[in-house]
Amino acid sequence: MILGKMTQNNDDSDLKKRESLINKIESLQIELQSNPKSLSFAQLADLYLAQNLIEDAENLLLRSLKYHPKSVSGHMLLGRVYQLKNDDQNALEQFNICLQKAPNNWTCYLLRAQIYLKIQKPKLALHDFKQVMLHNPRNLGVRKSIIRLEALTADEYDDDLFEIKTIHQISAVKVSIDPISDSNEIGTPEASTKISPQLERILSLVDAFVVRQDYQKALKLLRECQAEFGEQTHHVNEIQSRLLKLSQFEKVEKLRPKEAAHTSQARQSLIVEKKQKALELLLRRIQESQISPLV
Repeated sequence: MILGKMTQNNDDSDLKKRESLINKIESLQIELQSNPKSLSFAQLADLYLAQNLIEDAENLLLRSLKYHPKSVSGHMLLGRVYQLKNDDQNALEQFNICLQKAPNNWTCYLLRAQIYLKIQKPKLALHDFKQVMLHNPRNLGVRKSIIRLEALTADEYDDDLFEIKTIHQISAVKVSIDPISDSNEIGTPEASTKISPQLERILSLVDAFVVRQDYQKALKLLRECQAEFGEQTHHVNEIQSRLLKLSQFEKVEKLRPKEAAHTSQARQSLIVEKKQKALELLLRRIQESQISPLV
């Protein structure tokens, strides 16, 4: 009897949710009919996809993006539409546009990584999964995916590499396949930034340290990168974005304000001179106490 009541309550709850969803869709449809330029198109397209109304979502997005070509959510949703239609090339194109406009959109990195896995580009998928982990380090599913992909791309991460101490040593290690060498084939945002192969190699290792939760080594490498590659804007952006995300793992000593600049040489000499005089005075007193007559 109790089970029957629980089932009925669940059915009633599902029915109410369904009615609420339908009412929301109808309300947004009316709004867009009266104002085709409304920004609510993304919300409606998302609801269409939730109801598996893929064609309706595609038509809405294509029409609305003409009014809002800079809409990040619009391009990402259109990428999802193409992804559901197994149109991988167009899906990648939309995700690339999205990431050009919003480089920190980890959800889009995740969607693009899924495409790369499907078209058998594991190194590109690994690169995107690491971007997800950088912005969302507690995503266990992505962490597992990275571990599996690193096993497939072991040539990129030899065990000895994790014992190397400086960025110059890392750069000297020969790699048989560049970790994002395939990106130029599909015109990804990474291809247009023209990051030097040396920096790309080091950042790839930094990301690997993050996955292994070895945050101090990652931070050490990033600070060295900052000194070595900090002159070019796109290099600064790549380094700073990682430093910002890893700042939560910074040691307390590093977060304290720096002490005043080193004491000047003249002041140091004055301090040494005063100490010398104090010691000479103390020595004289000791000598005088030793030769004074007994009372």
